[in-house]
Amino acid sequence: MNISFISVVVLLAIAPPSAKPQTTKSASTSNVVVDNVPTVSAPAVVPTDTVRFDGDVVVRVSIRSAQDLMLVNQLSDDMWSHHVGVGGDADFRMSQADLGTLDRAGIPYRVTIADLQNRIDAEQTRLAQPMESLSWFSDFKNLTAVNARLDEMVAAYPNLVSIVNAGTSIQGRVIRGIRISRYPAGTVLPAFIFTGTMHAREWASTMTTMWIADQFVENNTSDARIAAVLNSAEVYIFPVQNPDGYEYTWATGGNRLWRKNRRLISGTTYGVDLNRNWSVGWGGSGSSGTTSSDTYRGTAAFSEPESVGMRDFIAAHTNLVGHIDFHSYSQLWLWPWSYTTTLSPDQTALAAVGYPMQTAIASINGKNYTAGPSGSTYGLTGGCIDDWTYGTQGMMAGTIEVRDTGTYGFVMPTSEIVPNAKENHAAAMAMMEKLLASSPITITLAPGSLVADNTASTVEVQTIPVVSTLITNGVRLKWKLDGGTIQSAVMTSIGSNKYRASLPAIPCGSQLSWFVEAETKFIITHAPLNKPTSFNITATNPCGNPADLDGSGIIDSADLSLMLLEFGRCDVASNCPADLDHSGEVDSGDVSLMLLEI
Repeated sequence: MNISFISVVVLLAIAPPSAKPQTTKSASTSNVVVDNVPTVSAPAVVPTDTVRFDGDVVVRVSIRSAQDLMLVNQLSDDMWSHHVGVGGDADFRMSQADLGTLDRAGIPYRVTIADLQNRIDAEQTRLAQPMESLSWFSDFKNLTAVNARLDEMVAAYPNLVSIVNAGTSIQGRVIRGIRISRYPAGTVLPAFIFTGTMHAREWASTMTTMWIADQFVENNTSDARIAAVLNSAEVYIFPVQNPDGYEYTWATGGNRLWRKNRRLISGTTYGVDLNRNWSVGWGGSGSSGTTSSDTYRGTAAFSEPESVGMRDFIAAHTNLVGHIDFHSYSQLWLWPWSYTTTLSPDQTALAAVGYPMQTAIASINGKNYTAGPSGSTYGLTGGCIDDWTYGTQGMMAGTIEVRDTGTYGFVMPTSEIVPNAKENHAAAMAMMEKLLASSPITITLAPGSLVADNTASTVEVQTIPVVSTLITNGVRLKWKLDGGTIQSAVMTSIGSNKYRASLPAIPCGSQLSWFVEAETKFIITHAPLNKPTSFNITATNPCGNPADLDGSGIIDSADLSLMLLEFGRCDVASNCPADLDHSGEVDSGDVSLMLLEI
């Protein structure tokens, strides 16, 4: 039933909001569940002053009205869902004691995690065990281990992997990532970027991005699909965008469920939600101006060094064409817009990439991820990174909320790490392959490798965009003569998705290196391959020796005789070949030049 505002106040008086997480200096012994296997734990080592959640549960609440939402927000300061709004369900952490308030208000709910602290204690007990003999993805890894793994990749594959950074955090930690590419930095290639852990407690996103990095590095030649992408593009991966917050979720004296960065606001209030701090839609629905809120957006867009650093890195890499920001949890694949329910002008193109990604995820383990435009599919969130990378940088972009749908929430068991990572790697592959093939170019008419000198050559191509339409003058023929600067000509449409242009006439002994490019909203594709560092080659025959007047291949007395016949003033109109020094007459100077060649 609906309840009035007065009823809400009365209920709150009966059952006050849940207390903040308490600190403790004691240890506890409990029955725990590790990867769904009940065990009896050893006494859990609880770090001094670590934030604890004893007596807390996670509930999925059905929000029927604004009054319901107001009451739930009074009971809980920790929403676990991607979004909450009237007419939908959302997950909240609250005290077990507050469930009675929900009952009295008649708000439908179900408990998804009955003993949250027990889950965290089990995780901490497990993480305290030696892991040296286990595979890297057998358990979650802290910031030190993540950075060490990135360094190991560089050491093992120095010609493929290099460290990049996106500035520093508010506490001075470097936001580290890797570039994976077969080509030197600065090579003109399409590029993709995968980012994770903007919200500190979302450890599953860390492991997902690290899995993608691991697959691209370790299988860069053995996996044909990965090899094909790396032949045509480069990949950037930033596993932890919020290093201070992530470190705090692991630290003694920390908070496993911390979400924001670690800016000191005032007193004991910390943190800005980095995924509400971007300029597109900043200050809108789904963010908060209250400093204690988990969705506190900051004082202005880009008020935080973490978002500034990532912004500047992305803006400096104008070849970036695709971006996925990984979060947990809810099994969602959402693309712009997030700040409005209005569909983006590129909805058709975004969907042409997005729905195949949803299919790719399901093909691995059968998991269904809800897919669609974020604002109209799931609810409004203003100031998100993917709205910015799409809206200002023109990238195909979106957010994936990885497993699960609430059974585990942020405290994922280890058995889920690899299956989750595999299905989201499949999504990343689908995005890259779809974009790289978004406007395939077929050359239907072209000059051969050897052409006549001083004669123009015609090039015709066909390109049928499969993701988004070509921009105006988007099909171009480009070339360089004898290694010079690249020249360009717009190819003219001749119907049926076919285009035509001409390569210039070139003199004997010259070489043209040329390619065709087609530009859509998101990406420029090329033929040959998908990069302008590979060219078609068209050349002319070597120039003959001008002193070989009779064309015999030998300069001899016969050529000298022909020269003497032309001795005297040279009629330019007749283009006399015996004028070797181009003086305007055949004279002793030309004879001398010929004698040098005999």
